[in-house]
Amino acid sequence: MRIKENKKYEFISIEHIGIVRDGKEDTTSDAVKLWAGALENYTLRDNNGSTEIMVEMDSNEEYAEMFESMWPKALQVLKEIAEKK
Repeated sequence: MRIKENKKYEFISIEHIGIVRDGKEDTTSDAVKLWAGALENYTLRDNNGSTEIMVEMDSNEEYAEMFESMWPKALQVLKEIAEKK
């Protein structure tokens, strides 16, 4: 992954460029070519004193169900980390 764009406290875009499998970086396999260039975009906005985060992600249909189950869990963990005092 690499940071494609970063506007501090507003927006971050992460570009997928490969995977790490068994400790080795892979940026050329057929599996990676399916993902190469895919973006994860995070937009943060103030919502009456709270922070609202919107997530947009490129994905093919094959992985849609997996991400639909993963994102709520990941966002809950992010919320818990952000709210620790």
